[in-house]
Amino acid sequence: MINTFFRNLLNMPSLKCTFGMKAGDREILPVSFSSVQENNKLHITLKYADNITEEIFIDRISWNACTVVRRFRNGSEKVLDLNELFCKFTGVTFGEVPEEDYFYHVENPRMYVRYCIGIDEDPFAACRDSGYDPVAGNRWSDPGTISTRVGRSPYQPFPAILLSNKKSNTGLVHGTLSQNVFYHCYEKKHDSSGMIDFDIFSAFKTISYREVKPGELLTDEWYLGLTCEAGDLEKVFAGYTPVLRRKLQANYGRTNINRHSLVWGSWNDGIFRDITEEKLLKTAKYISENFPTIEWMQIDDGYADLAGKLNIAHGLGMPYEGEKGIDRKKFPNGMTAFYDKVREYGLRPAIWIGGFCPVETPIYKEHPEWFFDYTYRVGHTQPLDVSKKEVREYMTKALDMLLTEFGCEGMKHDFWSYAFEEGNPLLSGHERSGYEYRRWWLQELRKRLAQDGYLQTGCDIVMNNPFLGEFFTNYRYGIDIGSGNWEHVKTSFLWGSVCFATHTGDLFVPNSDSVGVFPGLTDAEALFCINYCLVTGSMVEISGYLDTYDGNPRMKLLRKAICCPNNGQEIFMAGLDYRSTNKAPEKFFFKGPFFSLLRDKEHLPLRTLGFFNLDDEAKELAVTVGDLHLAPGKYLAWNVWENTAVEFNDTLSAPIPAHGSALFSIVPRNGKIQLLDTDLKVADVAETADGLLVSFAFAGKAVITYFDGSAVKTVEFDSAAPGDGIILK
Repeated sequence: MINTFFRNLLNMPSLKCTFGMKAGDREILPVSFSSVQENNKLHITLKYADNITEEIFIDRISWNACTVVRRFRNGSEKVLDLNELFCKFTGVTFGEVPEEDYFYHVENPRMYVRYCIGIDEDPFAACRDSGYDPVAGNRWSDPGTISTRVGRSPYQPFPAILLSNKKSNTGLVHGTLSQNVFYHCYEKKHDSSGMIDFDIFSAFKTISYREVKPGELLTDEWYLGLTCEAGDLEKVFAGYTPVLRRKLQANYGRTNINRHSLVWGSWNDGIFRDITEEKLLKTAKYISENFPTIEWMQIDDGYADLAGKLNIAHGLGMPYEGEKGIDRKKFPNGMTAFYDKVREYGLRPAIWIGGFCPVETPIYKEHPEWFFDYTYRVGHTQPLDVSKKEVREYMTKALDMLLTEFGCEGMKHDFWSYAFEEGNPLLSGHERSGYEYRRWWLQELRKRLAQDGYLQTGCDIVMNNPFLGEFFTNYRYGIDIGSGNWEHVKTSFLWGSVCFATHTGDLFVPNSDSVGVFPGLTDAEALFCINYCLVTGSMVEISGYLDTYDGNPRMKLLRKAICCPNNGQEIFMAGLDYRSTNKAPEKFFFKGPFFSLLRDKEHLPLRTLGFFNLDDEAKELAVTVGDLHLAPGKYLAWNVWENTAVEFNDTLSAPIPAHGSALFSIVPRNGKIQLLDTDLKVADVAETADGLLVSFAFAGKAVITYFDGSAVKTVEFDSAAPGDGIILK
């Protein structure tokens, strides 16, 4: 009955399905099997030896998709060492030449700088042949320690996989619907007839097996379905994501934290650990007077006394040293007093906390047994073993100091995920999986943060796992830009693209690292970063001692670019064929203006478009009206940074310099006034008898560019208070 169910669902006549488990490193099949089907629901009962059972509930939710719930119970009187559950499919086919079969997973570009990988292909060998070393590039040991299973990396990827064929629009999608205990990883290969064997594993992070106590019940849940949009990167998971949203809590991800304001952080733009109370407060004052959309001041690594001496990130282990752990040369009166002064400038206090503890620090020297061995990735610093009760007790006390005592309302958590997200066994205890400990830890963090405070995840760099959004409010998806590293910009651009393509910014806000003056980049590269963060809705952070750059031409760009953050908004890519290239997209756009949160409002831009050239030579880029999801008609394209306008009736093209970009506002030419550009957030627009009334969200000086139906005009306005407006004629 189960084979018939899946054959009908997936339209694959030869499909066969087998459920089972692995315990004690041995695959075990049930000794008895029974099933009952009623309408679109299938209930399966599996019985293993020693009274171990599974109840599997399969619910057909559409003509081509289902959800699967597995409830595994240890009915024996002994503890069971469970390695994993499995579901094995044979006979998967898309009716095309098997050599064109491939899989796509969001971790692919991170691991191998590729979108699609052949079913039988060795991705490590393939990317090394192209000159890329995934090991050095990702700091993840040697291939011998990396399972070939897809989805097993520690990079917290979007939890779904696509199997398809490059000649077909049909694809098979599996996606996770719960991460309370298990995570999913996969194996795939062709059989002798050219059909695909596809194995789905419900496994455990950071442990090789989990002790399942007598009477204990473990539950797993996933999605399986077909897509008819396998050739469109933005639509491959479009069937899975609505089901995922329904499985998450009500209002999941709906908070505006990190969406419409920025965090000033003390790491990038050449600051790193060069922080003192005096410098930071000067910047806080400057921010309060010049940047109304910056809400937070986040102090990154460098506040700990040993951080500067060791030149190593030191966060979670610092409270072990008590008040002596604070660098009093930088913060003479301590962190609590410093953060109180930050509040006086109208900014909210936040802190960086690293999860690693350097081996030279007192906590490691006095309690080496509190740590697990992670030297296959790092040698100079180690993570705490959260499976030990005494370690968990210390970790919560450390939070009491770093968050509660210091008075921090927001937090960036770096180097935190290793004890929770690794596919390799690391923890000494086996009572809980890494995901179970992850939930415990993130709950402890949230207890000590303001209800409307942000929680940001850093390294390991996250590849848009939306389940983290229950506690975190934004995720870093790229490498540190620092003071400006173009190679890191290129890498982050590719990684971010696959995250944006899932269209789940409503669940989890993407964070591109930070904008700033970028002293290490050329003018074109600096503008590239600013445009990219703006047009992808990922401008969460800003950095640099901004007061020292007053008058720098790049500051004018920054002020306009961050005048109205709208992070996590729906963005789109134009013209990317991910099956035929491994290059990052060159054209991004979103619906509406960059200077207002208003959407579908007459007199405001219909689209904001970005062109991006990662190449070392200039090139011409173009889009059509249809590419931007616009109806045929007459439009005007305003080049924001060049202050030029061109008619856009069918195709818009522009020369883009090497490492360069362009930003356009697209408005209709319908004889009415159209607002093109401004550097102060627009709160509202309204037609009046005298003209178009434009109201602003903040006080400040604004430069306004608009199209009156026949010509482009520019005016200046000084908004004395929020809500002030100007009439455009």
